[in-house]
Amino acid sequence: MVMELRNSLIEKAVYLTPEELNVFKSALEYTELAHLGQKRATGEPYVCHPFTVCEILMDYQADITTLTAALLHDVVEDTDCSLENIKDKFGPQVALIVDGLTKFEKGSLNKELYNALNSEKLLSHAAKDIRVAIVKIADRLHNMRTLGIKKIEKKVPYANETLIFFSPLCERLGLIKFQSELEELAFKYLNPQRYVSVKNLKVNYEKIFSNIFHYCKRHILENNQIPFTVDMTWHSAPIYVSYSKLQEGESLSKLFTIHIITDTPINCYTLLGIIHNSFRPVPNMFRDEISGQRKRFDSHLKTSVMVHDVEVNFEIKPKSSLNISIFHLLDELSDTEIEVLSSDLLRDSIQSVKAVSTDPIEFYELISFEILQNDITIYTPKMDVVSLPDGSNALDFAFFLDPTIATRMCGAKVNGEPKHLYTKLKDMDLVEILMEGHETVKEDWLNHVQTSKAVKEINKKLNNC
Repeated sequence: MVMELRNSLIEKAVYLTPEELNVFKSALEYTELAHLGQKRATGEPYVCHPFTVCEILMDYQADITTLTAALLHDVVEDTDCSLENIKDKFGPQVALIVDGLTKFEKGSLNKELYNALNSEKLLSHAAKDIRVAIVKIADRLHNMRTLGIKKIEKKVPYANETLIFFSPLCERLGLIKFQSELEELAFKYLNPQRYVSVKNLKVNYEKIFSNIFHYCKRHILENNQIPFTVDMTWHSAPIYVSYSKLQEGESLSKLFTIHIITDTPINCYTLLGIIHNSFRPVPNMFRDEISGQRKRFDSHLKTSVMVHDVEVNFEIKPKSSLNISIFHLLDELSDTEIEVLSSDLLRDSIQSVKAVSTDPIEFYELISFEILQNDITIYTPKMDVVSLPDGSNALDFAFFLDPTIATRMCGAKVNGEPKHLYTKLKDMDLVEILMEGHETVKEDWLNHVQTSKAVKEINKKLNNC
């Protein structure tokens, strides 16, 4: 089994350079020796786990540093190998990633504090090198695939943590396929009956939606002279996303989307016009993620139209967007550039939260809001785009933009209407900050702001006073 998996990994490593392949083979050998004699709960040799984590990442052609760290991610925690030895043999960057993935010794720590400390360590290292989080997600995915052997009392909290922590982390990094599989596996363990029920609902509706798709395809392609390449398919939302949408009262048709791929961004807008001319657009459902791209790893137009009294989703993408992924990006960047990217992906939140609190449990609660919440997009009067965690208010927006302006804030205009500075913002709001000629900071602001940056700046100003 180990030999077959090892050979399979070497075969998949064809995209590595000869020098990288030598490093990769060395890491394979090091990992195999380190875990020699160890077994997983499944009964298979333990080394099959790091080998499989590495294989998951190889399917996305991850860079050599990520692959090496994936192979070595458990050796410090579970064997006699030291971090210093890994640094000497494979370099400081691999050692940094492995360190971020190595849990503390539990000792007498209670479970909540132990988990919070490990989460803080993971995210702090990920802010320096996002590959820490990527390897951890692949590690979690393999563990979820083999979760069936665990006792029920361990399955449920593990699956729950997957949904609460790892799923939104995947979304932030654009790892949508990982996210979908993690959510499906977790949902299956947490609520097997509803999992089956939603799956059956979707299967039963697929034939109906297939007919809708073919009608739309004929209407769009045959009734219009389109001089460029158009590829139309349809996809359904993952099981857990489908369940969540149904819980929110969405119709079955909203679980399905018609995907259109074309050659250029300009042609995406041409197709949007054709779709809107062919069918009646649903108000307030258009989203432009091409010209006003909010997510680094996503570029598309979204709209919804009425087709025979059924609301149908469309997503239009340029071909170039298919190659946008964190793996492509990491392959092109230096270690210094990766650190900048890592901090940016985590919204500089780690250092801000640490400045607010040194308590690990409080850190976990704050960081869960900062980086694990869905983002909302807010526009300035100049139409600059600001991304904030869902639940942020006008004060959070002001401190994100400019703390010197925020400290003189007295209110805000939201979509042209005067609002209190504690007003919670919604996705796509346009916000203008209203200011006094003097500082207006109050201690009560701390009871209303949500983001760590706002808390940090308010405390700084209050303490200076």
